[in-house]
Amino acid sequence: MSGLTRSLGLRSLTLAVVSGTIGSGWLFAPFYAARSAGAASLIAWVLGGVLAFGLAMVFAELGALVPSSGALAQIPMLSHGRLAGFIGGWCAWIAYLALPTIEVLAMIQYLASDLPWLTLDGGQGQVLSPLGMGCAAVLLVLMTWVNLSGVQTLARWIDTLTGWKLVVPLLISAALMLSAADWSNLLVSVGPPNQGESWLPGVVQAISGGGILFSLLGFRTAMDLAGEARDPQRTVPLAMGLGLGLSIAIYLLLQLAFLVAVPHGSLNGGWGALQLSAHGGPLVAIAMGLGLSWVVGLLLSDAVISPGATAMTYLGLSGRVAWMMGNLGLLPKRLEHLNRQAVPSTALVLSLVIGIVMLLLGPSWQQVVSFLTACLVIALAVGPVSLLALRHQLPTAQRAFALPWAAVICPLTFMISSCAVLWCGRSAVEGAMALVLVPALIFAGINHWKGQRVDGAHGRWWFGYLLGLLLLAEVSGPDRLVPGGELTQIILASAFSLAMFPIAVGARLQQASSEAKVQIN
Repeated sequence: MSGLTRSLGLRSLTLAVVSGTIGSGWLFAPFYAARSAGAASLIAWVLGGVLAFGLAMVFAELGALVPSSGALAQIPMLSHGRLAGFIGGWCAWIAYLALPTIEVLAMIQYLASDLPWLTLDGGQGQVLSPLGMGCAAVLLVLMTWVNLSGVQTLARWIDTLTGWKLVVPLLISAALMLSAADWSNLLVSVGPPNQGESWLPGVVQAISGGGILFSLLGFRTAMDLAGEARDPQRTVPLAMGLGLGLSIAIYLLLQLAFLVAVPHGSLNGGWGALQLSAHGGPLVAIAMGLGLSWVVGLLLSDAVISPGATAMTYLGLSGRVAWMMGNLGLLPKRLEHLNRQAVPSTALVLSLVIGIVMLLLGPSWQQVVSFLTACLVIALAVGPVSLLALRHQLPTAQRAFALPWAAVICPLTFMISSCAVLWCGRSAVEGAMALVLVPALIFAGINHWKGQRVDGAHGRWWFGYLLGLLLLAEVSGPDRLVPGGELTQIILASAFSLAMFPIAVGARLQQASSEAKVQIN
């Protein structure tokens, strides 16, 4: 596969990971995580980081082995054939398509603090006005133009904006801790005082619905740009590790600063009853209460810059995933067209059109974070399966990075990923499964009707796995048919996924797919 220009170095790839990880999430996740788990939100960030690092190391080997842009579709097709490649690529593409729209919606809503005509009262909160919709569409068009100008132009924008995104959270964390550090906040429970509670449900909720895992899955941006990286076998794994480690450190510091900066009087009902409202979000409310006007200014400016950089990054990535799926014959071939700047222009324009259509749905960050997390984790869950499958299929291929103890780490990562999907909640799991299974059945039906190979025998494990997760979401968890709450659900999901893992690996193709069109070193 050729056409894309390899011009990105380690610095640009690392900053792309940071840009994909620190978006609008840093403005919301500390608040929602604290409401879910209180001081245990720090534990939730560490546990979320462990899962993200596990997945990142799995994809570090895969990204070094298959250094192509949009590889989330290519890798499962390489190991398990066309049906598996479609499901993996489709999950990633849907999530990537939604992310720029969500980030642009956040930008417009923040700008409404100074430009109130951008929003109007929707009955249950503020929604974009017709003029606000128009401005959001224009922003998406401008971001598409930057992407169409070539990967070097995109890299310059990412480098510039990410430098700002790194500095501002650190400055704000230091300002909040120096201005109002009430360490007794760390002893406040989630619920009302003197009410017994378990820390596990809050940590689970913080990781999923609180936005922690959603925020930390940006490490994959380095792999999605691997086809345009110099020396990708070395730079892609390094960029994922460096970018993710830097992002986790920033999030932990920011979460601690938020916990100790909240006025203690606001916690009389526990962390779960905390209410903070102001234009620009909960951090702005704290800064305004402390009289830190310069912090408010930084927050409001970064509330536009951070989501903007993330939206621009993911708009480009969504085009590259669609481009790869077009190359592999999983989506229409016309999506593989490249413009003079060696950018997948047709796929990018399609992403723009779908993004503008999504604006009409008007979702909010909080409403979609669990659903998008479920879609993203499903797309990434195939990584541990494909890694062990490709070690059987390509035992002599050169691997610039080889995951140590892969026979142990891969099933454990698959197990934790399965639990994370369920932690997103029943409604999110139901929505994600419908959005994955129905298109997969349509894809299989169309290819069968055309007489094209589907590789169903090697990809049908996906249906058993996803339907099994859906069943667990329906019968286990709080107030479900199977008693025991989150702990029982974790035990059942762990047992199911560990039983499913060898079946999935064993369903691999006898040889790596020649249709995947990759050059393995």
